[in-house]
Amino acid sequence: MVTEPKSPLVLLSGLAADARIFTPQKVAFPQLNCPRWLVPERSESLNDYTRRLAATLDSEPCFIGGASFGGIVALHLAEHVDAKAVILIGSIISPSELPLYARCARPFRFLVPVIPIRLLQFLIRPLTIRIVRRHAPIVYGFASQFRDSDPVVFKWSLSRILDWSIAPNVSCPVFHLHGDRDWILPLRYTSADRIVAGGGHLLSLTHPDEVNSYIRQIVSQLTSPSAAADDSNEPGQDG
Repeated sequence: MVTEPKSPLVLLSGLAADARIFTPQKVAFPQLNCPRWLVPERSESLNDYTRRLAATLDSEPCFIGGASFGGIVALHLAEHVDAKAVILIGSIISPSELPLYARCARPFRFLVPVIPIRLLQFLIRPLTIRIVRRHAPIVYGFASQFRDSDPVVFKWSLSRILDWSIAPNVSCPVFHLHGDRDWILPLRYTSADRIVAGGGHLLSLTHPDEVNSYIRQIVSQLTSPSAAADDSNEPGQDG
């Protein structure tokens, strides 16, 4: 039986998502912390935002990671906390890995403030009814999280994705898990350490066993007394 380490595990949800995306991981990892998104200050940079976020976390060494946009934030957060590793789940490691549609949208990022988020949240409500939950739980889950998301946080996050131009200098190892059927952040634009066959963008929900196993392997490896001496069985690579 595997004994979970005491080092905290911090996972950040993606754009228009919340801690519900990591429900299977909460069951597997009692030490998991999924912090709520802070309300960003006007035009706040990723670096300034993650500095504020770091101040809300315990100062002890931890494993941090995230899904999609949460992975990007985790990379920047690693500059402000004592991170043992960064774990990317369906995310990317640098702006050069953004898909073509995101790069093409950059000139139009000035339109983000006028996106009618409240109206879109109202229009998406039919996807949050019980019958959708029964027959299309992934669609229901995504719609429910978007419906409940903070428009201010959503617009800030989208703006930071579109103006992301410099990858942070991460001194700890970076591990990357990605699905081969991710249409939001397609695999062809990035280089993952481990690929989940049939996995889409919501790996933590659709393939929890693979995600949990990957996290457990990384955490166990880096908390083992022989971790520094044994690099041959790494599930990923240094960032």
